[in-house]
Amino acid sequence: MSLVKCPECQSEISDKATSCPKCGYPLKKQNVTIDKVRNIELTSKKWKTQKLIFWPILIIGFPVFWFSLINYLLMDQSKVGLIGLIIGGLMLFVGFIGVVKASFGAWWQHR
Repeated sequence: MSLVKCPECQSEISDKATSCPKCGYPLKKQNVTIDKVRNIELTSKKWKTQKLIFWPILIIGFPVFWFSLINYLLMDQSKVGLIGLIIGGLMLFVGFIGVVKASFGAWWQHR
């Protein structure tokens, strides 16, 4: 260990010191390491988009099916009521399968 002069106040200090104890002048630059930024969620946008598409289909399909079923059974057993029942049922089926598939895909791909 040797003594060096501080460039600021000219007092003698150790060459191992990071700053002058008298005036606080920094002698050695400290190595600052920057940690790499980590993504918290790595789920693909593909699965998020599928959920965004299939949830509204499922939500809209439920009342369409329910009201068509009530209309068909209690009021009018015509073709129009049956078509609404089929459309509502298909919306429920497609929406449910799509949401389950997108949820499973997002879970499977998540790292």
